Amino acid sequence: MPAANRIIRETHRDGAAWAAPGAELVQTFRSVGAVRLVSVDLAGPADVEDPYTADVDFSLRLENSDGRVVAERQVVGEQLLWERFGWMLEPVETQPPGEYRVVLSPRRHTIGWYRAESRPHGTDDGVSPLPIDGDASLDGEPLDGVLLVGVDTEPAPNPWFRRRFVLEKPAARASLSVAVLGTGVVRINGRTVGDEILGPAVTDYDRTVLYRTWDVAHLLRVGLNEIVVEAGRERYAARGGDTWGWHLAPWHSEPAAIALLEVVDPEGGIEVVRTGADWEAAAGPVECERLFRGEDWILGGGEPDWAPAAVVAGPKGQLRAATQPPMRALAPLPPVSTRVQPDGSLVLDFGTVMTGRLRCVVTGEPEASLHVRHGEELDAAGNVVCDNPLVAGEAQLDTLTLEGAVRDHTWEPLFGYRGFRWVQLHTTGTIDVSQVRAVPVVTVLDETGEFHCDAPLLEWIDTALARTFRNNLHGIPTDTPIYEKNGWTADAHLATEGLLHHFDLRASLYKWLDDHVDAQSSDGAVPQIVPTPGWGRSPDPSWSSSALFIPWYLYREYGDLEVLKSYAPMGRRLADALLRQTSDGLWRGRTWGDWLPPGHMAAPEGMTPIGTVMLVSALRHTADILGELGDEPGAAYYTEAAADTARAYHRAYFDSGAGHYGIEGLPYRQSLNVLPLAFGVVPDEAVGTVRSSLVADLETRTGGHLDCGALAVRHLLPVLSEAGRDDLALTVLLQRTRPGWGAWFEEGESTLLESWDPDARSRNHYFLGSVAAWIQQRVGAMRLTAPGWRSFEIRPVKDDRITSGSIRHRTPLGNAAAAWERGPGGWSFHVTVPPGATATVIADGTRQEVPAGEHKFRVL
Repeated sequence: MPAANRIIRETHRDGAAWAAPGAELVQTFRSVGAVRLVSVDLAGPADVEDPYTADVDFSLRLENSDGRVVAERQVVGEQLLWERFGWMLEPVETQPPGEYRVVLSPRRHTIGWYRAESRPHGTDDGVSPLPIDGDASLDGEPLDGVLLVGVDTEPAPNPWFRRRFVLEKPAARASLSVAVLGTGVVRINGRTVGDEILGPAVTDYDRTVLYRTWDVAHLLRVGLNEIVVEAGRERYAARGGDTWGWHLAPWHSEPAAIALLEVVDPEGGIEVVRTGADWEAAAGPVECERLFRGEDWILGGGEPDWAPAAVVAGPKGQLRAATQPPMRALAPLPPVSTRVQPDGSLVLDFGTVMTGRLRCVVTGEPEASLHVRHGEELDAAGNVVCDNPLVAGEAQLDTLTLEGAVRDHTWEPLFGYRGFRWVQLHTTGTIDVSQVRAVPVVTVLDETGEFHCDAPLLEWIDTALARTFRNNLHGIPTDTPIYEKNGWTADAHLATEGLLHHFDLRASLYKWLDDHVDAQSSDGAVPQIVPTPGWGRSPDPSWSSSALFIPWYLYREYGDLEVLKSYAPMGRRLADALLRQTSDGLWRGRTWGDWLPPGHMAAPEGMTPIGTVMLVSALRHTADILGELGDEPGAAYYTEAAADTARAYHRAYFDSGAGHYGIEGLPYRQSLNVLPLAFGVVPDEAVGTVRSSLVADLETRTGGHLDCGALAVRHLLPVLSEAGRDDLALTVLLQRTRPGWGAWFEEGESTLLESWDPDARSRNHYFLGSVAAWIQQRVGAMRLTAPGWRSFEIRPVKDDRITSGSIRHRTPLGNAAAAWERGPGGWSFHVTVPPGATATVIADGTRQEVPAGEHKFRVL
């Protein structure tokens, strides 16, 4: 691989160099390729107590050899993030090869720049990133080693790999096992192998590499055969530049593949074909693939120019067979409407927010082109927009350029997915584009339940959660298919209980929990995104506790102790890591807190109170898990640690005069009271006043609207039900104005939005759908009360706004179902209890035990 097309980087941290106001830290580098982006690894202020909220003022500059500034970033004000390679310098135009300087100039506070000591670099294998060739200095005085930067150049075309071989006898049996890094399409004799797309799923490639195996005897023939692997980049070989540094991941290299074909002939003879020096490589038609932007294709340029493939060591991860459900393309969908814009471009509306890509048929002449922009929104002029400030360059743009004439060519990008409802097509030159279709890309999931009631909004919330989650499950559960594509840990743990009603997620979540194990640091920390390229490695009790919460939900749903046995060691190490970051019982590390309450990004109450109360929940889950596994001393230890943490929260934030939790100088915050009520933090003598304060705030100040972020939203409705206020919980749910789900429902959204505010970034973000669990349990009226559904409760909400509901759920014991209706003559029930289970029906103060079987009855 030409050096000009490879990443230049140093990512190993040995410490930081520090620059005080007025000083300059400088790192030079030499690039033999065109420079698209420079990422810089900075450390928060050294002279403040809390670097995450420090009011800073500094600049970063990229200067060329003539001293001209070609990219600059001014950083002024409080900064929430000081993460690995989170600061990017993006020139307006790609800069030519040459010598460059990156300059850090603080104007307020002492800012750090992570550095690596001088270390020898191994032999260049031709595909790995290149080391930094340059010098570091502070105010002109040389520094040892290098200051950490990453330089993204123009990437090379995506490669194809090929092996031709001859079979003397027909194949009686044949299996092909392949891992393509980052992702790829495998073909035998021109036929696509399998129906999985975008495989293998992303992992920490230095710990685990997944592969699939297919039966391929039907694709082989006597005589000459050909295997072709069309490789893409995805996260293994990511390019383009982003805040999280996927392009600078420790495993990063150019795309690669490993394959093993075993053929058994009718007499039992075995022929083996495996990747090695006898394979060939060539540049494929994808000239440039960038993780968040898309694919740039060139067609009509003739046959590939094959040459011997490079044999490389590959990542350090262990090869494992993939067990999670595959991703597949669904049937193509036509647009519901098409509009011609003044510039001649076409805007296609596919009617609903989805995840996938475009397919079309192209006929055109040389030098013609097609640009395809995807997005969830339109601007005032009706054009598709997709602005992503977290990545370099444009977002969600695929292009096709014709180098030669093509006729009736079906074109579809192959190596990624886009989130969109609208697509805008712009053409230049002589080209005809027809049969334009959206191809949804989803993970194959087994559906396990359904819910109905006589309140359309509640049905919509429940189904929108499932729809939005499916748009975000692509090897890992992501937070948005456009802006981040990351496995944010809290997003998933907040919604898991509600999602388990809809889908059998065991295989998907076991894979992701294995990713948690791979991502856990030696000190026990679990990152905030899993897998991670190195970003967000510090633990967060609000986020990282997915390592505890999700195994617990899976155990409760399926009753299988093996999930607890498998992941309890990880959870216990995480709990210990979290405890080490407390002081006087309070959480002192960073947390995202009650993220995205109405009108805010970071919640006004800050990090410490929310981190502390979420730590209580994490510790109690640790105790519960160990208790189920029979580790009584361990359970007792974490139970006491949770109690100590709860007492510390109560001491720090309880206002005895007001009777609720608060922070001096802040108005009432719902999250500070919802979460301690949910996790049993509130002493018995204060429960009444804390509940009353929450009810009063909802009924008076907010007029029945919630005023909290993702964490407290998850627990608000159960807390109100526990206080005997199902009616108020329904009032919150049924609001048709912001903040509330009803505003989205009234506006015709098909999926859930990321935040309550009208300018919500993403329209495909599922964590605020966590309330579906309450809807299923109190309106659907069915809630498990023993692991594996050995017992469950049927207890419908009594409120004139909801008079009927039904729910069906496939449990490990069989189908469980409840249908209820309330009228002037009382309640009507139709209940299905699977074998081995019992149910308790509770209505109007009566309790009725129901054994296995079908039951119809009334409660007067």
